[in-house]
Amino acid sequence: MIMKKMMIMLYVSVLFAGAGTVLTIDDHEFSLQNFYSYHPKKQWERADSLQKDQIFMEFIKRNLCVIEAHKLGLQNDPGVAIKIENRSQQLLVNESYEQFVARPLIPSSDLDFARHHAKTELFISHLLIAFSGSQFSNNAPRRTLDEAFILVQQIKTEFEGGEDFGVLAKKYSDDPSVEKNSGVLGWVEWGVTVPEFQIAAFNLKVGVVSPPVLTVFGYHLILITDKRLSDFQYLDDEAYESFIINITKNSVRNQLRPAALKYDSLKIDSYGVYFNMSAVRKIISASDRFEKETSLVGANGFDSVTLLESLDKLGVLCVYEGRGYGPKWFALRLDRIPSSRRPVFRTEDEVVSVFRTIILQDIAVKEGAVAGVESSFTYRQRREQMISELLYDAYLKHLVNSASVPDTSDVINYYNANKSVNYMEPEKFIVREIRVEKRSIADSLLLLLEAGADFSLLAQQNSLTRPEGGGLYGPFSKNQNRSLFNAATLLEKNKISPILPSSGNNFSIIQLVERVSRSPLSLGRVYTQIESVLIKKNQDDAMDVGVDGLLKVYSINKNMSLLN
Repeated sequence: MIMKKMMIMLYVSVLFAGAGTVLTIDDHEFSLQNFYSYHPKKQWERADSLQKDQIFMEFIKRNLCVIEAHKLGLQNDPGVAIKIENRSQQLLVNESYEQFVARPLIPSSDLDFARHHAKTELFISHLLIAFSGSQFSNNAPRRTLDEAFILVQQIKTEFEGGEDFGVLAKKYSDDPSVEKNSGVLGWVEWGVTVPEFQIAAFNLKVGVVSPPVLTVFGYHLILITDKRLSDFQYLDDEAYESFIINITKNSVRNQLRPAALKYDSLKIDSYGVYFNMSAVRKIISASDRFEKETSLVGANGFDSVTLLESLDKLGVLCVYEGRGYGPKWFALRLDRIPSSRRPVFRTEDEVVSVFRTIILQDIAVKEGAVAGVESSFTYRQRREQMISELLYDAYLKHLVNSASVPDTSDVINYYNANKSVNYMEPEKFIVREIRVEKRSIADSLLLLLEAGADFSLLAQQNSLTRPEGGGLYGPFSKNQNRSLFNAATLLEKNKISPILPSSGNNFSIIQLVERVSRSPLSLGRVYTQIESVLIKKNQDDAMDVGVDGLLKVYSINKNMSLLN
């Protein structure tokens, strides 16, 4: 298979290594882009110093785990290797579509402009004058496009006459955030604003306000007060070009779907794809029967892979590139998809759509291999990020599996140390209750009780519940009777409650007989619960010790100054 022709590179860091290195672990370098792929730049900038220390330490630990996982050979674990293979195939499909469909749509002039400006950041202030119909909000100002243009020109004249830009922004701008920032957007890098705004801003000189700039939001005045080099200054040529393509294709996003549909149609035709509709109908019939059978026997339900593998006499399902393909060929490819996401075959269109997608993916892999897509920077970057995530998870799982399993003595010791706090019987009460249907009856009985009448005797004579026992009820816990429990907690022994609403539109009066002393639950009742607690604790300890221990094994050098 194609991905087996490729060696698994160890880290994304090798793709970004260079002057922009923020972390070195032994001989492995991690760049600004590595870090920002782990933690977004905007969130980092909003974090305080303590949070930043914690974030960076997590970044260190995460990469230590990946390095150690590779050292242990966890990438060769069958489960991990299969995931790498399957996800690499999907990444190759995605990147092939990016190269064959998206890339040709990008004007070369847009790429040239991005290459020229992306290594610069601007400190931007702006002022927005919206108009009726602009993509501003549901409450866009009731002014025409021409009125907005006249107003923004007037504001520009005021600025050039010496008025402060921030004052003008607070006075005129329709940007909802202006009250907080006086129009200051702060440092802005290439690729984060709409194209019209971006082109105007990056062509401005410092201190010069722009002409009115029209976007979907309205007319803008833009002021650049400072410039500096962006983080992309540290990228090598290959990484920088990949970044330029990725951010520039955002401008053609609305063209991607129709272009992809056209591309798919051309590939289906050029590869001579033909479906045997008689076989497709047999799959639908078998699917319906399979679903009914699994439902009757209480099985886990429909599985398209199992279904297709069972249709060994179906014959040719599809002709593709002059060759016939049966259901098992499609089953093998569907088996790469998690069972929860596998399709259900109910209509001819559903079946053909699923198999057509599989064939298009196969075509993308073949053509991507021929075009060298797997050697492209973007593919290698995304693949290594994927492998890094899988190895991180695999190492944590490795630590969890290494945790000791508690034995009976561990459970008993934990029980004895914690039973008086965590494993006690719930608080319980014993009360007497008089329950009656009418409030007037309850009022009369309460007067008698307050005058000294015997509670037990009145309960025998009047209560709708347990009259034979003098209304005696309990012991009961809060879970068994929340309303009576709450009332009992307010009483002292032998004291009587006020009238309480009861279920069934009845009314109750209770007398506290006894607060039942709490006692430890038996070990047998909590053994499994304690065992689970200890297993989880041992696993957490194993992860903490295992990860923290790596800090002592590897040489670590931080360069957080680049993040400031």
